[in-house]
Amino acid sequence: MTSRSEREKSKMQEKYQMILSQMLKEEDNKYCVDCDTKSPRWASWNIGVFICIRCAGFHRNLGVHISKVKSVNLDSWTGEQIAPMHAIGNSRARAVDEAN
Repeated sequence: MTSRSEREKSKMQEKYQMILSQMLKEEDNKYCVDCDTKSPRWASWNIGVFICIRCAGFHRNLGVHISKVKSVNLDSWTGEQIAPMHAIGNSRARAVDEAN
C-alpha cells in the first residue's frame, strides 16, 4: 500500500514529465543548445537548457558549480529544477549567447 505522500510525489513527477515533454516540442528545444544535435534528452537545469548526451558529458565535467545536468526522462525533477527550464529554454539561452 502506498502512502498519500508517495502518491502525491508520483503525481508531481508525472506533471513535471508532462511539462518537460511539452517544452521539448518547442522548435528551439528540439535541438541541443550547444551542438544542434536533434532530440536532446538531457538538461542543464540551473542554466535552463536542453542538451544531447555528448554535451551532457561536457557539462558534467564543468562541475556542478557551473552546470547541473539531469536526464529529462530518467531522473526525478522538482519544481525548483523545472522553473529555470520553463523560464529560459534554448531560445532565450541562444539569444543571450548571441548578444555576447
